[in-house]
Amino acid sequence: MITTNLSAKKRMRNILFIAFLIIILLIGRIGFIQFVQGATLSEMAYEQQTLDRYINPKRGTIYDRTGKNILAVSSTVETVTVNPVNISEENKEKVAKKLSEIFELDYETVLKKVKKRSSIETIVKKVKKEKTDELRAWMSENGIDTGINIDEDTKRYYPNNNLASQIIGFCGSDNQGLDGIEAKYEAELAGQKGRIKKHTDAKGGEIGEEGESYISAIDGNDLILTIDMNIQSIIEKYLKEACIDNECTDGGNVVVMDPKTGDILGMATYPSYNLNEPFEAYTDELKQNWGNMSQEDKTKNLQAVWRNRAITDTYEPGSTFKTITASAALEEGIVTDIDKEGEFTCTGGIEVAGVRIKCWRYYRPHGAESLRQALMNSCNPVFIGLGQKIGVTKYFEYLKKFGLLEVTGVDLPGEANSIFIKQEKAGPVELATISFGQRFEITPLQLVTAVSAIANGGTQVKPKIVKKIVNSQTKEITEIENETRGTAISKETSEKVLSMMESVVSEGTGKNAKVAGYRIGGKTGTSEDGVNTNKYVTSFLGVAPIDDPQVVLLITLYNPTGEGGHQGGGVAAPIGGQIFSEILPYLEVNQGNQDEVEIINQVETPDIIGKTIKEAEEIIKETGLEINIQNESENLDKENTIIKNQTPKAGITINEGTKLYVEI
Repeated sequence: MITTNLSAKKRMRNILFIAFLIIILLIGRIGFIQFVQGATLSEMAYEQQTLDRYINPKRGTIYDRTGKNILAVSSTVETVTVNPVNISEENKEKVAKKLSEIFELDYETVLKKVKKRSSIETIVKKVKKEKTDELRAWMSENGIDTGINIDEDTKRYYPNNNLASQIIGFCGSDNQGLDGIEAKYEAELAGQKGRIKKHTDAKGGEIGEEGESYISAIDGNDLILTIDMNIQSIIEKYLKEACIDNECTDGGNVVVMDPKTGDILGMATYPSYNLNEPFEAYTDELKQNWGNMSQEDKTKNLQAVWRNRAITDTYEPGSTFKTITASAALEEGIVTDIDKEGEFTCTGGIEVAGVRIKCWRYYRPHGAESLRQALMNSCNPVFIGLGQKIGVTKYFEYLKKFGLLEVTGVDLPGEANSIFIKQEKAGPVELATISFGQRFEITPLQLVTAVSAIANGGTQVKPKIVKKIVNSQTKEITEIENETRGTAISKETSEKVLSMMESVVSEGTGKNAKVAGYRIGGKTGTSEDGVNTNKYVTSFLGVAPIDDPQVVLLITLYNPTGEGGHQGGGVAAPIGGQIFSEILPYLEVNQGNQDEVEIINQVETPDIIGKTIKEAEEIIKETGLEINIQNESENLDKENTIIKNQTPKAGITINEGTKLYVEI
């Protein structure tokens, strides 16, 4: 009996202990859920009880440097979604049929979405309001006020199609920037999404208007670029003509930069592509074969044309680089008098470490030369000799001073760095080839940046593409400050090199870049694209006006195969002259040499502000000028559209045939 009672008590104690443990565990679990997971679970419960629809913000507008010409803008469109649980069974087929009819969609696909047991399904994105207005009218006629949502959305639009395509870049279907400025400045341009929240029942159906909340989207900030739309148009026109006329199999590029500020005024790559159709064929040849190409080949071709080759691709600069060698030699005092006759002698070549390196005119040597004449003649042996006297260590110091050993830091994606042999491995032959611009590679922008230091008196500047950021909410303007990176050379050296560059254009290999009345400096260049490829890169480097440089220009043409050959002086220099002939008057640069100006007809720009387009065209026709209308549309009403501004201004003396740019 006693044993039985003890066993019963023991069992009772065990049961009570187990019950106590269970209670402790339950209390612990409840505490964990309440205090540790409470916030998360509450949020999850709230999300299950709410129906969220996102409102896309308006992406920031991109302007050129004037702040007036639009390069990229977001237009208002609408997105249609459905809440299947809020569409009655008897209406599902009718709704699917109408949606497929209005938006030209596959009926079966739409029907599957309408019949899904989900809270929300997207039917169509970024459609014009005319289409959604048709849907709204049908919903009203049929008494359908729930289950179909029409929300405001935005679509990116590029009003100038191909203009500055590799600079601006484009957006994907979700409005996210995928290339160029659109990608680089995504954080500024994108804005913040808004939300529409609505309470739902256990099945996901909407519970009337109760608890509905609306969080407004915050639009993205606007960007004002350093790019001038008119200068960009000019360089793209002449680059395209040059590539076609000279049969450049690998295209080309042009960079125009303000050497004092680092502002990139224009940057073009040919071929370009339509920003509104970035995934489509961009040449007639590709359009013919596009349907038969694999996706891999399509992607390869698209990625090639999307590249901004002025910053993503490197090349051998050739003789344009002699300006850097000349600068270093003058700065080191190796040469003091650039006009000293017989300072150098060209015998057709020079021997370096047992290797004979020829002058390009080895068959008829230049003979006795001054440094000015050597640059005019682009004489390789002279610059090899200068490189030898400078020495490897000092030469690499100047490469660093000119910013040629690192990326420029321009605010664009995908910038490549230069490719130089390591200093410790550079022997006499390597130094010799570097001295006249071969056997190393830099980007076109790196060369423009380096030569800008020569043009501005010796200061290295950082190039930039964005000038201002405008806050979409406050309209506060953030200026992107100019940035300098130390002194490359003295002002005295700068003036001497510029003087020699002017002689290159007035009398030397760059004479095809001459523009009557303007003091232009330059240097031509030709190099092989790779080793033993039989492909060439031809280029022209220009600075103007030489007495107060406002622009540095570089034209680079890849593998010209036309009848004009591949020499920089014959192929690239004329393009430089054509570009200068338009952008210098546009920038209102005075024609200093009146003796030259008298050779060609001069006219004074008329005052056409306040005139209609038709009136202006008649006035301009009489003066022998040409008119260029910004943002001209096919439906332009010339009889009633008033001109708001003109460039150059009235009363400026310019060459006959020059373009007069007008804003409407």
